[in-house]
Amino acid sequence: MKRSRRRVSSVVVTVLMAFVMTVLPGTKVSAAEVGRETVQINQSLTYTGTQAPGYTFESSQLSAQEKVGAMVFNITIDLPLEGEVSWNDWCGEALAVRIGDTIKYYDFGGAQVGWGTDLTGDDTPDTTGVGTPSWVGTAANGTCTVVVPINAAEFAVDFYDNCWDTAADINHYTINSATAVYGEVAVTELVTIAEDLSYTGLAADAGYVFSSSALTTKGNVTAVAFNISVDLPLEGEVSWNDWCGEAAAVKAGDTVTYYDFGGAQVGWGTDLTGDDTPDTTGVGTSSWVGSAENRSLSIVVPVDAEEFSITLYDNCWDTATDIPHLKINNAIALFGTAEAIAQEPTEAVEKPEIPAFDPNGTYHAYLGIQSESFIFRNPWSDASYGANGTEWEKHGIGNNFNGLTGWDGADIITYPAVFTDCEIKGNGTYQVSISDFDFGNDSSFNTLFVSTDIPLEGNNLTFTNIKVIMGGSTKYTFDQGIVPGIDSTDEKDYYEVHCINIWNKEKLGGEEGLFAYSIPRDSIILEFTVSGFAYDKAEETAVTEPPAATEAAGTEDAIEANSSSEQEGSPVNPVVVVIAVILACAVIGAVVTIVVKNKPKKQ
Repeated sequence: MKRSRRRVSSVVVTVLMAFVMTVLPGTKVSAAEVGRETVQINQSLTYTGTQAPGYTFESSQLSAQEKVGAMVFNITIDLPLEGEVSWNDWCGEALAVRIGDTIKYYDFGGAQVGWGTDLTGDDTPDTTGVGTPSWVGTAANGTCTVVVPINAAEFAVDFYDNCWDTAADINHYTINSATAVYGEVAVTELVTIAEDLSYTGLAADAGYVFSSSALTTKGNVTAVAFNISVDLPLEGEVSWNDWCGEAAAVKAGDTVTYYDFGGAQVGWGTDLTGDDTPDTTGVGTSSWVGSAENRSLSIVVPVDAEEFSITLYDNCWDTATDIPHLKINNAIALFGTAEAIAQEPTEAVEKPEIPAFDPNGTYHAYLGIQSESFIFRNPWSDASYGANGTEWEKHGIGNNFNGLTGWDGADIITYPAVFTDCEIKGNGTYQVSISDFDFGNDSSFNTLFVSTDIPLEGNNLTFTNIKVIMGGSTKYTFDQGIVPGIDSTDEKDYYEVHCINIWNKEKLGGEEGLFAYSIPRDSIILEFTVSGFAYDKAEETAVTEPPAATEAAGTEDAIEANSSSEQEGSPVNPVVVVIAVILACAVIGAVVTIVVKNKPKKQ
């Protein structure tokens, strides 16, 4: 269940804005004066599943009841990055936008969420994961900026917490605030940045520059939403506080416009031009583009240009240049002119064709596994980390399908293990195993299964008598195998037989499993019997040790035959006879040694 996981992905949104102002909660403004409006929320969510939302934002919370093109939510990840219950890049969350009788579903969260979420209960995913039109925000460094398309004046946004951890008494994330961007929305583009920002001052060549050249989508950008984490600690000699102010300069053509953001107590402006006159005006004014809350910043910077640059300055009170104050995680560009947003079509990645099952064919089986902290060996056919996974080469460790893989924060690491796979040749009983492994400090499994390259289409085979053997002892025997795609609604192309799966509560007992399991010290074997082939597995003939007398007689006969053969063609060389006898004895000794070594050990 990371990776260079810093990837640039595209998701689409467009906004048509008029005048741009930031409004404090409770301030009444007319629709003609506002382009965006921020509302405080401060709502924490624990696990909800997908049955009922944990929080709902309604348009009635906005003071301007006009058409909203997009909602920008500032979210803090509450789960720690490490520990028994922790956040990771496989945590996915979901939301639903209700407009009249129409409901649209979106997802956000960890950068590795490559799957969708079924919110309607019809066993079909309603979202499609990272890098697709349903994806509205990627979490990084404990924060997430979520940009949700709306295009309506009256609406509701339902937030679900469907992350993998189901503990209902632990906060997973907090929705700090919401910024409504008024207008019409069509496309956005997400760009990963991951840039630290230490003190820069206000010099013209200082700061971090984001420009339109970083975008693959072309068109008029009306605003850019940045996701920023506060790096400075809340306490200590060098710390963040609500008086830390930051600045931004937007250059479009010959025009430069200035904005400010940061701590909620910044009630003053910043002079960026050096004329002793503030170019910004602080919190609650038209120049203010975002307040830090719970170490998270989601700032919405107006642009209204096709070609532009945005310089972010760190002019917080602390002037130590070697200490990161902020981390700019990513940027989401909101486009304004739909007619100019044409993007070069990308070639669709064709899914490899699944071959038809050959009842006379030969196939392979592998042991698949995942521990509680997501140290894993994925299914053979997994597109990212399977036998021919596309992600391996991105991490500099080579293809580690035949080893164990895990994560240290954002870095991918390998763990020792010896996997023994098997070749399936007909109906019969087979084993796959793992030995000499290291799962770190983990004590239990999330999944344990047999993975194969046998096509699932047609449901040709039956897997029975599946034994889970840990440390030499059979812990559980399944009469009939649990096959995803047959016994569940999972979409699978190849046969898998699952023995442990903490997320399959109906078939495999949920988190407790069907049997008590913990990671053993030495070995894990999965034994199974397969039927449905047109032929049976060849009998494995055991090597038996022949009687010594027979061996001796046979050796003497061979020597005599050799001697008489030599007599017919040429005189007998005594040295040859001696060598033949020595070689015969050596052969007998080798046979006996092999037989002894291959005798089964007592359990």
